[in-house]
Parts: sequence; structure tokens; C-alpha cells
Amino acid sequence: MRLRFRDTPAALVCSLAPLLFSPSALAGTAEPATAMKSKPTTTLDKVDVTAASRRKSRLDAPAETASRLGLSARETPASVDLLTQEDMQARGARSTNEAVLAAPGVTAANLPSAPGSLSLRGFTGGAISLLFDGVRQTAAPLVARDFDLWSFERIEVLKGPASVLYGEGALAGAVNLVPKRPLRDTHLISGMLSGGSFGSTRLGFDANVALNTDAALRTVLSHRRSDGYVDDTASEAFAGTFSASWQPRDDLQIDLAYDHFSDDYATAYWGTPLVPLATARNPSSLVRSANGQVLDRALRKANYNVDNGLQDAESDWLRTRMSLQISDSLRFSNELSAVDTTRRWRNAETYTFNAATGLLDRSLTHIQHDHQYWLERAALSSDTEIGSRRNRFTVGMELSRNDFFTVRRFGTTTSVDPYRPMRGLFPLGDTSAMFPGAGNRANFDSATTVRSVFLENAFNLTPRWLMLGGARYDHIVLDRSVRDLNANTLTEFDRTYQPLSWRVGTVFELTPDAQLYAQYSVASAPVGSMLLISLANSRFNLTTGRALDAGLKMSLLDDRVDFTVGGYAIQQDDIITRDPANPAISVQGGRQSSRGLEAAVSARLSEALRIDANLAVLDARFDTLVEAGGANRAGNTPPNVPQQMASVFAAYQISGTPLTVSAGLRHVGYFYTNNANTIRVGRHTVYDAAIACRLPFGELALRGRNLSDALYADWAGGAASQVVLGAPRSVELGLTVAF
Repeated sequence: MRLRFRDTPAALVCSLAPLLFSPSALAGTAEPATAMKSKPTTTLDKVDVTAASRRKSRLDAPAETASRLGLSARETPASVDLLTQEDMQARGARSTNEAVLAAPGVTAANLPSAPGSLSLRGFTGGAISLLFDGVRQTAAPLVARDFDLWSFERIEVLKGPASVLYGEGALAGAVNLVPKRPLRDTHLISGMLSGGSFGSTRLGFDANVALNTDAALRTVLSHRRSDGYVDDTASEAFAGTFSASWQPRDDLQIDLAYDHFSDDYATAYWGTPLVPLATARNPSSLVRSANGQVLDRALRKANYNVDNGLQDAESDWLRTRMSLQISDSLRFSNELSAVDTTRRWRNAETYTFNAATGLLDRSLTHIQHDHQYWLERAALSSDTEIGSRRNRFTVGMELSRNDFFTVRRFGTTTSVDPYRPMRGLFPLGDTSAMFPGAGNRANFDSATTVRSVFLENAFNLTPRWLMLGGARYDHIVLDRSVRDLNANTLTEFDRTYQPLSWRVGTVFELTPDAQLYAQYSVASAPVGSMLLISLANSRFNLTTGRALDAGLKMSLLDDRVDFTVGGYAIQQDDIITRDPANPAISVQGGRQSSRGLEAAVSARLSEALRIDANLAVLDARFDTLVEAGGANRAGNTPPNVPQQMASVFAAYQISGTPLTVSAGLRHVGYFYTNNANTIRVGRHTVYDAAIACRLPFGELALRGRNLSDALYADWAGGAASQVVLGAPRSVELGLTVAF
């Protein structure tokens, strides 16, 4: 610990399963299917996932990420998607990236510079807050990782500005990864084992021990590895959570947890470069570019990273939570989190075709993070009546600090033949000859101290009409130093920011099962990652974001169908642009916006049939943006933002058999890789299917992914002319066990 502060193939599977995976050979359990109750509680009740008559509407589940008032998703005047462990297992999702794709309008990619990169409502990067158990460290691109799902009880996706809850940088929404927590009313031991294409394996173990009615312990472990679908891109990851819950009195609960996460992507895949049509051996139509370059299918598996590439991360978390019920209507809570993380990159990251030589020119990058963060959050919450009307109120404070040291080196290395790459090695040493030029060999030391106060209130004007408001004030002190080793200079600067974020919303109950909602919110974000902000950008103020959300949430057929539909408009002002009179000068005054419509339905039409579907359409654009040289990007679409997304998933249990068949598709519209919109990546549709056999002690499932073997890309890579291709067709056999 380094913390510092399953005759048919299906029948064959079923018949062999008891022999291959006997209880004596596997001491574990399948993770029980879970669904949340309508009462505000963090414990998930076990349910029969095929029993429609026993299903509770997920709209009645508490949405912790969207409010600190204990509101259900139905009571929240915003779009909130709850992805439970049941959802994730049914779809066969393995990682957080794969899981969030089930939410309307979300795309994700395993971009090496920021594994777990997200696009949401027309925004990417630092405009989306990534939370771990409700705690945000800093800008998502710095801390994003593609975690294994075995560690998590659920994932919550809150759409729209969330700065009023989590501070600056949450313009488009927040994604909260909620770890599995101790259960004081049950014992469980569960496990999972899977293997498949590309040498992929996963192992997981989960043990919950209820010591008595007052205390419980839980241990969750997972390991995964893969050889990768691109040459020489093996990876592995480990996660471990050790947690305890103790309720010494009816009015007091204390939770403790320690988490360790590590991953190692070795010679990571940074994307496939475009080449001229005349050079391509098997050109595809996936990418269209203004200069005629194409994506060559012949390069689908090629890796151009150096042979000794490095990309890894290791983090340790300590988490504590205390809740004291002072009276029937008043509760005090306190959270303390501390995390210590190191991250390293040493790669050739960008590959650009050189028409003069016919080779790919490559860059070199060496980056290292030494990052410590802690947060103290205290809140007082009440649930009372004012004039016979229910009123829920929370007021609290936060104190947090980031200490962030980073080594940053940028240079070039040998060029390589696209079809016969001699990749070479990352050179040893640290000299100006290896990383020449001012700013290409520098050490950054940053610290932010944030003091915040926040409040929320939800008042029932009538039994059917709820009004909600909230505000947050942050006092942010940034201290930065940049030591340029090439120029032999030390630049120190500091800056104070004082953003005020707020929201007001309403929910009106048409019927007990149908609610209309609307919300207006104001948020803030820095012009870049605050911990990496340059001296030049430090003089700029925070950008501001405004958003309007409205929609309908409803349940039908005795809670067997949940339906949501909503529209939104988001506008971010004061992004960095160039002075139209002098494009050499950067100024604030740019604007980026998006508006769209999202709809989702989750239905258990019978005890045997489940269907989930969603659709998102949006219009994202730069309203005002001038770049270097006076290039006007107004009207263009931001990079890595598809304008249409849709998915359908269906599962059917075959009567009289232990078999369940499922299938799904996900469609993603085209997107651009640069602000100029000169490179467009085509739309794609990916089809998956599975057959699962229910066993006395768990479930055995055979899954196929990308069954049409579609060639597709889901993100731009290290450069605009470099795209990250998705995995080819693959299969996987997995077992979950429960005793």
C-alpha cells in the first residue's frame, strides 16, 4: 500500500457445464441480479430478473448522483440513467466504457492518453465530470481509466450541467462509478470467469460477510488481461476493494473502504493513420478527408508504437462515510476521501504520412503524473414539513486539495514504413537533443485548494408539484510552476477563481406514474485542464455554461415499462478564440453549443421477454470560434461528437428450458476528427448476441460481439488523421457462479 494521505451448441454448453465448473472447483457465486427499491437507500435488493410482476420501476430508485436530497430519479428535474449490475451482466459489458454505452447519447473510447474518454451531449473531455463514489478529483481526461465492471454496484449518468453538485468542469454531465458496498443482512460469495478472442481472460471474486445485524465486510477482486486486437498490444488490469460497514446504533452508520486499481497497457494502440488513396492496398470508405487520404484495411492490425512503449497507472483510495440521524427529520453526514496515483506514458503517439518519403513520421512523448488528492465533505440534511408541505433541504461544505507533479517530454523518433514498420525503441535518457525546443522538456508542479459551500432545497408546492433549487460557491486557489529545462527558466504563477453555480427545476405529477420536468442550470469550467493550464491561459476567466432541460418520465403496465423522453439546450460561453482583428492574439469570446433530444424505453413485456432501446439526436456546433490564421470554424461540429446514436437490446428466456437468448445493436452516426471538419469518420452499426444457460449454481454464457465484423472507429487518436478502430468480431465464454 502506497497511500500517502452454455445436438445445439447451447445444449452442449449446458450439458458440459456441471463437469467443467463444479461447485467443488469454483468457490464463488454469480452476482445476484439487483434492482433498487423506491426508498432512498444504498442497499440493492435481490430480485428474480425474469419475474416481471415483481419488478420495481427504476424511476423510483434513488439517484444519488443527481442530488443530495435523497430524491428518486422520478423526482429529479433532469435526465438520469441508472445502469445496475443486472443491466451490465445481461448485456455482457465488461468495462465501464462498454457499460456507459447503454445510456442514451453517450459514446466512449479507450484512448490511450485518457482511457475512459467520453462524449456526452455534444461535449467531450473536461466538460464531463468523472466521479468515483461521488467524488471528483479533477478534469476527466487526467484521471479517466477504463475500469473492470466487477467492482461496481451501478453506474449513474447525470445529463446536463452538474457544477452545482461537483464544482467547475461539469458542463455536460457527470458519470458516477458506485463501488459495491457491504450488506449487513446477507452472506454472499460470488465469482466470474471468462475467456475469449484475442487471448482475453477475466477473473472475479466477491465475498460479503455479515458479521451480525450491525456489521459487514466485503472483498471484491478482479483481474483481466488481453493480447489485444492490434499487434503487440497486450494489457492487464487489477482491482481490489476491501470495505466495512458498521451500525453501532440505529441512528449511526460508519463505512470504510480501501481500493487499489492498476492497469498496464504496455505498447498501447494509439490509432491507425490515414494514407493516400494511391498508397492504400485495401482502401475503405470509412473515412473521408479533404486531402484524399483514406483508411486502409490492410493496416487494421498494425501498431506503430515503439517496441518498449509504456502506459500504466496505479492508484490507492481510502474512503470513509459517516451518517448520523440526529432526529426523525435531521441527518448529518461526513465523507473523507484520499487518493494517491501515479500514471506513466512513454510512447510514439502520433503517425503522419509523409508524401515526400512515403513513410510515417512519428512523435515521441514521455509523461508522468504523481498525483495526490483529498476531499472532506460535510452536510446537514433535513426532511420536514412547511405549512403541511414536504420540504427537503441540504446544506454543506467541501474542502479539497490536488497536488500534481508531471514530467512532460515531447520529441520525434524514426519514421517507419506503414506496411513493414521497424518500430524501434524509446530512447534512454533525458536531454535537450532528445526533446529539443522550448517547452518540450518541462516539469509542471500544480496545486489547487478548493473551499466550497453548497445548498439544495426541494419543496412540494402541492402534493403533485415539486420545486427544486440549488447553488454552490467555490473558492479555488491555483498555484503553478513550470520549469523549462531546455530554456533553463522557472515560471511561477497563481490565480484565484470564485465561480457560483446554480440551478432551479420543477417536477409536476400528471399521474402517480407520469411526471413532467424542467430545469435551468448554470455551470462553469476552465479554458483548459486547471492542473495543466499555461501561463498565457491562466489570465482568462472561467467559461460559463447554461442549460435548459425538459421532458417526461413515466411508467406503464404496472411498472413493467419505463419511458423517458427529454430535450435540452446547452451553451458554453467565453471559450478561447482568436481576435478577428488580429488572429495572432487569443481572447475569450468564443461560444460552443448543443441541443438535442433523447428517448429511452425499458420494458419487461412478459416474464420471459425484456427489451431496452434508446435514441439520441443532437446538433452540436461552434457558434463562434476563430483559430490561428483567422480560420473561422463557426457552424462546425466539435471533434468526436456523433450527431445520432441509437441502441436496442432484447433478451428472451425460452420456455421450458434453462436458456436465455439475447441480441443487441448499437448505431453511431458520423463524426469529425478536427475543428475544421475536413476529416469525417463514417457511421457504424455493431451487432452482438448471446445465449446463456441457467445452472443450479450460476449461469454460463456464450457471447459474440461485432458479429458482422464491421470496420469502424469510435474516436480520433493521437492526431486528427489517426483514428482508433473498434475491435473485430470476437467470441467469449463466461461463467458466473453463486453459492
